[in-house]
Amino acid sequence: MMSSRSVTLPLALIAAILTVAALKAGSSFLAPTVLALITGVILSPAIALLLRFGLPRSAAAGSVLAFALLALTTLALLFEPILWRALDRLPAVWQELQDTLRQFQDALRGLNQMTEEVKDAISPEAAGGGGGGGEEAAVALPSAIDAIALAPTIAAQVMIFTGVLFFFLFTRDSIYNWAAKTLGGRNGQARERFKSSLVAAEHMVSRYFITITLINACLGVAVAAAMMVIGMGSPILWGLAAFAVNFIPYLGPAIFATFLLLGGIVTFDGFMAVVPVGIYLCMNVTEGQFVTPSLVGKTLKVNPLLIFLSLVFFLWIWGPLGGFVAIPVLLWVLLVADLMTPDQDLMQAVERRQEMEEEAAAAAAAQAGE
Repeated sequence: MMSSRSVTLPLALIAAILTVAALKAGSSFLAPTVLALITGVILSPAIALLLRFGLPRSAAAGSVLAFALLALTTLALLFEPILWRALDRLPAVWQELQDTLRQFQDALRGLNQMTEEVKDAISPEAAGGGGGGGEEAAVALPSAIDAIALAPTIAAQVMIFTGVLFFFLFTRDSIYNWAAKTLGGRNGQARERFKSSLVAAEHMVSRYFITITLINACLGVAVAAAMMVIGMGSPILWGLAAFAVNFIPYLGPAIFATFLLLGGIVTFDGFMAVVPVGIYLCMNVTEGQFVTPSLVGKTLKVNPLLIFLSLVFFLWIWGPLGGFVAIPVLLWVLLVADLMTPDQDLMQAVERRQEMEEEAAAAAAAQAGE
């Protein structure tokens, strides 16, 4: 007779494979849904504050949703002209980069004249053939037709995001009570402990994201100022890019440093070509090793391998949006599953927040009774 373990392991493996396949296949629905839930978790302190001032939950949820949409729209309007300017410059930058690579190729060709094989491999004819196909390999920019084709999909995802965010903010307490009742068991203490874990995870994710956003904003301003001082083109664009990619640890800064190195090679000659990426790496190391640990505290005391694997997994199934939600989802799961112990300061903040929400609920009930 087969043991229960020999049956459980294959079933768990099949369930994991089916889950991953479902996450990837349903990315158009699941990605904006998870983003809305994470955004709701991040904005939950604002809901608690508005409830404390006596605002009805529906009005509080609507106000926070309106603020979130206004902030996202403002960011989109700020990014839009800079993005199109960058897309307009992309062919010219690509051509300059090709010219720079040809110069390196010519230099290497002059140093490698020892054998006829090397001569044939990097002969001027071969280089000319590669240059002739350069126009065919030009960067393909998105056209207006592509944008129109994507518009319905984007509109549907925006509607999903907006609806999920509003109803999560509006029914958050009911969702947590249902989760505690369903998953916490019949024991009353176990239910309260599970709900406290949900609130603690919510508080930690919110605190983490707000802190990281402020740190990334400071880093972006510093990068933009440094690029402006050394004469790098489009310093504001580089600063905004540094701010955005820093939400994706490890991978984001590595990709940004690569593009900054290419930009330095295109813009400057000699040693100055590596100065921009050198400045950025110094700033990033200072931020990652000193600023973030001191401000975030114990929030990110998670195995770096687990963080990296989480990033790679969510980037694979949901693209850049997955990289944005990977760390908040990881922290939330670890806390709710009691795989990560929150520090004492966090638990005290959670207790104060629960007391504040209970007082607000009692005051709302009293007003309804009157």
